[in-house]
Amino acid sequence: MKKKTLIFIEDGSFTYDNRVIREADALLEAGWEVTVISPKYPKDHFYKKYNDKLRAYYYPKPNAKGNLWHGVEHSVSLLFGSLLTFWVFIRNGFSVFQACNPMDICWIIALPYKIIGRKFIFDHHDLCPELYLSREGGSDSDLPYKLLKFLEKKSYQFSDAVIATNESYKEIAIERGGKVPEEVFVVRNGPDLNKFRKVPPRNGLKMDGEILVGYLGNMNIQDGVDYLLLAAEGIRNKNGRKDIKFVLIGGGSHRFVLMEMAKKMGLDESVTFTGRVPDDEMLATLSACDICVQPDPNNPLNDKSTMNKVMEYMALEKPVVAFSLKETQVSCGNAALYATPNKIEEFAERILFLADNPAIREEMGKNGRERVETKLSWPYSVPHLLAAYDHALRV
Repeated sequence: MKKKTLIFIEDGSFTYDNRVIREADALLEAGWEVTVISPKYPKDHFYKKYNDKLRAYYYPKPNAKGNLWHGVEHSVSLLFGSLLTFWVFIRNGFSVFQACNPMDICWIIALPYKIIGRKFIFDHHDLCPELYLSREGGSDSDLPYKLLKFLEKKSYQFSDAVIATNESYKEIAIERGGKVPEEVFVVRNGPDLNKFRKVPPRNGLKMDGEILVGYLGNMNIQDGVDYLLLAAEGIRNKNGRKDIKFVLIGGGSHRFVLMEMAKKMGLDESVTFTGRVPDDEMLATLSACDICVQPDPNNPLNDKSTMNKVMEYMALEKPVVAFSLKETQVSCGNAALYATPNKIEEFAERILFLADNPAIREEMGKNGRERVETKLSWPYSVPHLLAAYDHALRV
C-alpha cells in the first residue's frame, strides 16, 4: 500500500511556509506521496504547481480583522477545506491527515476520516491560547481564550501523534493536552543549509562604513517590530548614529502601521521595508547585514516559542541581538547578545555594542553557524518527523 499523507494548513499559503515545505520534502524523500491544502492569498507571487508526488490545492481565504470577521475567515476554511479534503480522499486517498495550526480547528475536518481508520497528526506550530493573551491585553477569563483552549484540547485528544516545535511545546502537550511523552515528537524549525548560505550581498542598502541591521519575519502585533523601531529611533536621534541602517524583510497584518510609525519617527533614511520578497532576494539582503535582530518581546507566547528567523540568521553567520527569552536562549546560545525582556534601551545598546566591535560580530557569527551545523539544522529534525509518522501508523 502506498504511503500517502494530506497536510492541511489553515493559517497561510503553503508557498510561504518554509517549515511545511521542508516537512513535505522530507516525507517525499522517505517515499510518501504528499498532498497539501492551504489558502492562496490574492497576489500570491510564489504560487506554483507541483508534480504527481507533491500536489497542492489552494482555496481563497479572506484577510479578516476583528473577532466577528475572524469567525467568517475560519468558517471559510472549514467549508473549502472540507470540500477539498473530500476531493483529495476520493481522487488520491490518504492514510495520514497532518494538521498544521493555527487555528486549532482542523480536527473538525479530519474527524470523519479518523473514524474510518485514517490517522491524525497534530503539527503544533503556535500556542493559540497564549497568542490570544499576547495580543492587546487578552485575559485568561475571556471567552475567546477558553474557546481556544477547548479547540487545542480537542486537537490533542483526537491526535495519534503530536509534532512539537520545541521542548516547551512538548511539555504543554503532556501537561495541558494529556498526551504521554511517547506520543509527542520534537521537530525543531531548523534551517535547510542547502538554502540558507551566504550569497553575494545586495547592493544599495548601505554605504561604505555603515552598519546594516536586518530583520526577517512576520510583522504582526506580537512580533515586536515596534520595539525595533523604537530602538532604531534612539540609535539615530538620541545616540546620533546615522551610520546604522535597518532593513526589515517580511509582511504581516501590522506592516503598514509600522511603516507609518517609522515615517512619523523620522526614520525614512534609516529604515527600509522590503515586504515579502523571493528567496534569492531575501538571502542577498540578509547577506548584506552586519547584525540581525529578534525583537520579539516577552509575552506568554514568545517565551515558549522558537523563532525561525534566528536559526536562519545563524545559518548565515550573523550575530544576533534578542530579548532574553527561554527558547531563544536554547536556540542561540553564545551566538546572541541578550537584553532584559522588553527593555528597548538595552536592546539598542546591544546593537550599538556589536556595531562598534567587528571582531566580536565575526566570532558570534561563527558560533551561530557551528550551532546550526552541529545540532540545529533541518536534517537533525527529519528523523523525529518520520518517527511521528511511524508512531501514528502503529497505534
